[in-house]
Amino acid sequence: MPRLDRYAKLEEFASPPPLFAISRWKGVKSTLPWLKPPMKSTGTGTRVPLSPLHSIELAGGLSHLLAKPPDKDFPLYSIARKTSPDGRELVHSELVIGGKRTRTTYPLAERYPVHFLKSYHPWSFHGDPGVEFENSRAAAQILGTPEPIGFDRNSFRTTFMPGKPLSKLSPFTNIEPPHRCLGIAQQTDPAALIGLWRLAEEVFEQIEKLHSQRFCHGDLELHNVVVCTGPIQTFLMDFESSDRAFSGPETIWERRRSRDLFELLRLAIYLQCGLGRQQGRLACKSLEDLPKLFDYASTFSARLDAADRSAVTGSG
Repeated sequence: MPRLDRYAKLEEFASPPPLFAISRWKGVKSTLPWLKPPMKSTGTGTRVPLSPLHSIELAGGLSHLLAKPPDKDFPLYSIARKTSPDGRELVHSELVIGGKRTRTTYPLAERYPVHFLKSYHPWSFHGDPGVEFENSRAAAQILGTPEPIGFDRNSFRTTFMPGKPLSKLSPFTNIEPPHRCLGIAQQTDPAALIGLWRLAEEVFEQIEKLHSQRFCHGDLELHNVVVCTGPIQTFLMDFESSDRAFSGPETIWERRRSRDLFELLRLAIYLQCGLGRQQGRLACKSLEDLPKLFDYASTFSARLDAADRSAVTGSG
């Protein structure tokens, strides 16, 4: 289990940043969910919950910040910064130990004192953090995932999911033009493709669950899907642009649904170009939408046919 011995700045992510994932985080120990997680000493530090599923061992030198927190938050990790062209900081995302004011204001911060904080500079033009909070809470209630912690005029807080964005795990990210992904799919180890397929299926079911409640994400790119490894689970993130109760015309709703699914369905096609056509709801939807996903759909159809033959004959 990692120890947070000192403040350390992590790499900044490309814009828009996957604000909930620390890419170098490893070995976070999973625990069973608890209503009020105890903070027991392990001899070298204090175990602190990050979410109902994850905990971390905080170095002994920082344990006093849990029992007797200072008034203000204590920064642990800088996750990402977004700056203006002239260098002014606009958005800063970090992992913090909540201070006394934070824990008094937000009850969940008492349960999860180590949590994610996204802060907007007052002079930046940003959306209402209250909207992101309500969208995130509505999504959590639909999906059964941890709810956010709180917000104020210039900040948003939520539990932290230690993992990597799906975009970092996919070998097809930022590959242009798309047909170059066909060769990558053919050369990638089938075990890796199978693992990504299972993750994609899980994400698809989450999106469908949101859509069944007329909830559209609005910015569902693969960097907004975080994959945790202990236990293996995917989480949708960044609901700032979401519409949690769409009530417009059906034609617009279908366009928004398609936009939410676009990147995931493309990934599904790439994976099947290496594995062969699959069964299930994700497979059916991706194959049905193939002409809408790529300009030269016939090229991908031909590769899918070849992958089907290869799956039977065992040939490359």
